[in-house]
Amino acid sequence: VDSLLGTLSKAQTSFMCLFSGQGLGNDEDQRRLRLENENPKGSSGDVQWTNVLLALNVGAYLAQLATRGKLLLWGAKVNNLIDQGQFWRLATSSFLHANILHLMVNCFSLYNMGPTMEKLLGKQRFLAVYLGSAVAGSSMSYFFSQSPAVGASGAIFGLVGSSALFFLRHANLIKSGAEEAANIVRIVAVNIILGSCIPGIDNWGHVGGLLGGIAVTWFLGPAWQPELREDGKCILRDEAPVFRLIGTKKTG
Repeated sequence: VDSLLGTLSKAQTSFMCLFSGQGLGNDEDQRRLRLENENPKGSSGDVQWTNVLLALNVGAYLAQLATRGKLLLWGAKVNNLIDQGQFWRLATSSFLHANILHLMVNCFSLYNMGPTMEKLLGKQRFLAVYLGSAVAGSSMSYFFSQSPAVGASGAIFGLVGSSALFFLRHANLIKSGAEEAANIVRIVAVNIILGSCIPGIDNWGHVGGLLGGIAVTWFLGPAWQPELREDGKCILRDEAPVFRLIGTKKTG
């Protein structure tokens, strides 16, 4: 089994542990697809952006402390200030946190989910999903919630949505991919319901981030599909809409 299939199996294990605690099937299930030993971008390599994003979140919080909250006031999602043209708040609010516990929870979530998603999506697509989800979450919060808001949870929910779509898209490559996508959706639903019952939780930001992550991943991919070559070897072709739009196809 090539590196991509191995990464997919590791991803399934990671998310099963995170969401359901189940294990993989037998070796025959994991070996059911043989691929040419060519690495699609994003199937291996360092988790560069995960570490950068963690450092940015921690650094921003230290800057908040150093400025005695002035940075928080400058960058939080505050609707009436956004109405006055301070649109940067839709992005900066995702790198600020209300307190140390808020920061730790979000950094822990990013630390656990980020590396796997960065390897599966590739560095550029991972960053696009994270930032797109952050802005989408802040934007939905802006339209549907008048309360000030900060935190990376919208972006993290976007990674969760991205993972669900990834598993669903690649159900033919990953054992129980569709089932794992359904498990993720159920866990997200539980979190949204619990968030509705806890004061101070920006559920609109979570929902917006989730939808943003799904939308960006749907458009940018990856959407790997097996293709049999004339020499009898099977390769993966990325059928993401972005490649159809620009008239090219990406192969692995």
